[in-house]
Amino acid sequence: MEPLELKKQKIMHCLSCLPRKILKLHGRHNISEFVIHELGKKECFDFDRAAYIIDNPDFDLLKGVAGLYQEEIYQPQKDLWVEMDEFTTHMETAPYNQQVRSFSKPSCVRNGDSDDQIVKKFAGELGFTNPSFYAWPMKHDNHGILLYEKINEESCDCSYLLEGLSLLGFCPVY
Repeated sequence: MEPLELKKQKIMHCLSCLPRKILKLHGRHNISEFVIHELGKKECFDFDRAAYIIDNPDFDLLKGVAGLYQEEIYQPQKDLWVEMDEFTTHMETAPYNQQVRSFSKPSCVRNGDSDDQIVKKFAGELGFTNPSFYAWPMKHDNHGILLYEKINEESCDCSYLLEGLSLLGFCPVY
């Protein structure tokens, strides 16, 4: 196991490069999938499974946006950010990502549900047995939630995760 300071340096490097990488994706409809994939990789937060959902009370919609599952992870020949079309094709056929993207329910925030209640209500449906989560306010009164499970207990115990997730607020949702 690597020392915590080295892990934090790797995470900070990943996060500091991510905005520049996101700019390469202008016009793509799956930017959130790229971001979740980058945040979930071993060099960053090392997720086993992650589901990014947005609750929009104005439209009465809780919608899955992107999913990541290690068993279906994209294995690039070169670099994910070079093989953007190949990654997009992979994510269109990745069963877990499609399960998350097809997730659609009435808004829970509109009904006054807490983040804990939302996670408890839908974690099993999204394939989680022991989920951790972060929730954060987004533009246009949307509410972002990331459910995730760690590969090991030290995988993503880091306060930087919310900084990475905030970048998702700049990604369009389709």
